Amino acid sequence: MTHPIAARRALIWDPAGTATASTISARLKSAGYHTDTHAVLAAPTGPVDGFVYEPGLLDGRPMRNSAERLLTAVSRLEPFLRAPEDGGSRIVIVASRDNLGWPSRPELAAQSGAIISAARSLALQLGRTGTTVNVVSALPPEGSLLRDAERPENTHLYEPEALTPQPVTVGDIAETVAFFLDPRSGYITGQVLNCCGGASLLSSLSV
Repeated sequence: MTHPIAARRALIWDPAGTATASTISARLKSAGYHTDTHAVLAAPTGPVDGFVYEPGLLDGRPMRNSAERLLTAVSRLEPFLRAPEDGGSRIVIVASRDNLGWPSRPELAAQSGAIISAARSLALQLGRTGTTVNVVSALPPEGSLLRDAERPENTHLYEPEALTPQPVTVGDIAETVAFFLDPRSGYITGQVLNCCGGASLLSSLSV
């Protein structure tokens, strides 16, 4: 059985203080969640239905060792995650499509790749506990400093662009996070969903 929507609680860890995290919090509140957003991970005071980790990759301000921080956070939260009979819990990590490779942001690409690997391993580790773990991988949204980046030096490459008529926004990312947190997504785990307007169809050699 699942607990009432009004009782659901989401913890958002936002060490970089991003607009993406603020928009995610607002979106979840509109869906009836009680949200707590912290720059430093705080010990929960009760059960956690959803945990969102936004390490700042899309703003170009990532914390170092983002994957290790994720693993430490989940370890600390495990006692507070819902049991399967209570509907389980949802963990969602916000990463960057830079994991596919981008010449001017190798550190961001490496951190995003590490986070995705950690998330898949957590999904395997927590599967029987009723907790799902998924990743939202996005282009830098409108408003990000990364959107104004020039062509990387000594290449013919440009920042990958969405194939859709409109660029990706923080609202699009928040909606995708909300999808994974919804109880109806409880059978989805260990997945990477590209919120990029189709840019992931293009390789890092896009022109």
